[in-house]
Amino acid sequence: MNQEHPRMEVMCHVSNCKFYEKDYCFAPKLEVNPRHGDTSSSSKEALCSTFKPTN
Repeated sequence: MNQEHPRMEVMCHVSNCKFYEKDYCFAPKLEVNPRHGDTSSSSKEALCSTFKPTN
């Protein structure tokens, strides 16, 4: 397998995000970061930095 980037479906349930459509994320790329520091030990400590609110 010689892919430049992984391709996958990303489920999303944040209906007020610009990239949300019928429970999926349609952002061209996804960025997830820890809320604090360099690591996370649970999903509550991870943050979707791709989120953009709808107007």
